Amino acid sequence: MGKIVARPTIANVAMATADKEYSYILPAGTTRFTFKLRNPGYPAKVCFVSGASGTIYQNLANGQTYREKDIKKGDIVLYFQSTGTNQVAEIMSWV
Repeated sequence: MGKIVARPTIANVAMATADKEYSYILPAGTTRFTFKLRNPGYPAKVCFVSGASGTIYQNLANGQTYREKDIKKGDIVLYFQSTGTNQVAEIMSWV
């Protein structure tokens, strides 16, 4: 793990229902983030457009982490879903 260069925020989003879209608004000024499911036994789908997490998405294999860095633009909303029930999305972002 690298050196922490900004203030981190950790968010856990409960995902009770399988194949349902959930969302999370990254804190204003976020410059980088990571996203993964707490339970590595299920895949996840991530996208940046509401309603598209089941059709136009980045597929994350079981246990995979999605990362973005050097973000230059303002407000970002993550949309995501999983095939498993009772999942938790773990999102860490830096401002």
